[in-house]
Amino acid sequence: MPDIHEQIKEKFNTLSSAQKNVAHYIFENMEEAVVSSAQKIAEKSNVSEATVHRFAQALQFENFMEMKKEMIQFLHYNRRAVNNLLLTTAAKPDSWLEQHFLQEAENIVSTSKEISQMDIQRAAELLLSARRIWIGGWRMGLSITSFMQFVLNYMLGNCSMIPQGEAAEYTSYFQKGDLVLLSAFPRYDSLTLKIAELAKAKGVSVIGLTDSSLSPICKFTTIHFFAKTKSNSFLDSYTAALSICNAIINEVAYIGGERIKFNINHVEEHFEKFK
Repeated sequence: MPDIHEQIKEKFNTLSSAQKNVAHYIFENMEEAVVSSAQKIAEKSNVSEATVHRFAQALQFENFMEMKKEMIQFLHYNRRAVNNLLLTTAAKPDSWLEQHFLQEAENIVSTSKEISQMDIQRAAELLLSARRIWIGGWRMGLSITSFMQFVLNYMLGNCSMIPQGEAAEYTSYFQKGDLVLLSAFPRYDSLTLKIAELAKAKGVSVIGLTDSSLSPICKFTTIHFFAKTKSNSFLDSYTAALSICNAIINEVAYIGGERIKFNINHVEEHFEKFK
């Protein structure tokens, strides 16, 4: 029988939108969910308690408690749970601020364990070989995409941000040899997904920055990276996603070598002219 992570993946597309909220919460916060009541999981997922029970049944468990038993078994064989326990008990925060930074650090550490140096290198090679780079992702995702657009254009000179209201015009210029970099985090903007779908149909490479294998953008990407977004606040954290971006940028600079140095020197000369 597949473990509960696999069960969620298999059933995800058949769930209601409210049940998908529960799926996302449990998938990314298994250690927390396993010691929580159905009511607490409902609060964290912004759904009703009844939705949590229906979610358990949708995964073909007899009831919520049977699903919790499966979660406990999954964590028993999952070293990540042990690592998280050690991380959270190693320090006893005296304030909410310390708790905040511990959570940010945990996001980065957990994210790093799921990303390989080979994938970072591959992403850098795709960026360096692209005829043109297009970047999309708005709302909270702008904290990622606006940063990447500025830095990549500074380094390579061929990177454009797709304006949210002009996706139709910009995607019409996609060509083979181009690359699209997209930020797709819950609530998964439908416009971002449409751009990814069109890019794939045109044979354009797609790099996706998202939160988990449940993300609908994964079926359109050439390569994707998962960033943990857990937060003690009402807003998700994008610290780990930005760490992935910095790793890709560092690899682009390393592989690009003299080309990058030449481009940056050229831009800096123009900065001097414009003071």
